Amino acid sequence: MKTYSQSVFCPTLPGDSPPQKRFFDVILAGCIPVVLAFNTTTKATNRLNGGGSRNDRERFEDLGKGVSKHNHISWFSADSNGYTVQDSYPWAKHSSTLPPDREIDYESFVVQIYGGVKNIKPTLEALMENQTEIQRRQLELGKVAKYFTYGAGEDAHVYEDAFSMMLESVIYSLNSGKDYSG
Repeated sequence: MKTYSQSVFCPTLPGDSPPQKRFFDVILAGCIPVVLAFNTTTKATNRLNGGGSRNDRERFEDLGKGVSKHNHISWFSADSNGYTVQDSYPWAKHSSTLPPDREIDYESFVVQIYGGVKNIKPTLEALMENQTEIQRRQLELGKVAKYFTYGAGEDAHVYEDAFSMMLESVIYSLNSGKDYSG
């Protein structure tokens, strides 16, 4: 963790499952995650093909008569069935797991590298020229890092953390009439 906290950018390459522990370690260390991004033909099928509520389907349709471009990005696999960001990361924007204003826009702080590992260096070099953008990403990262920790102690209930986000997600799901039974 010390290396992460002393770095501005931390590559979090794909592993054996879509959400990698190191991705969240990097966030907690305050380091900007760098991921390989793949276009995928997966269109959040579990939500669009009957797995979610009618509100989910309408919400996706409202994003431009179809699924937004965000639902075609995978940080895990280049194959056409890659897990989308929304299907892999907690409370992701357009995942319908929280009210839209509470969802996490991972793309606001994550550096996405398209075209493979060979593009990591040129992408980061170009980004290093724009200190304002780096600071913006760091501020966005700082806003959400608390959602990946669990509070402890007598005042743990006072601050938002992963547990409070899970509770909020459950309440939102119950209130929106979603059926996750399959």
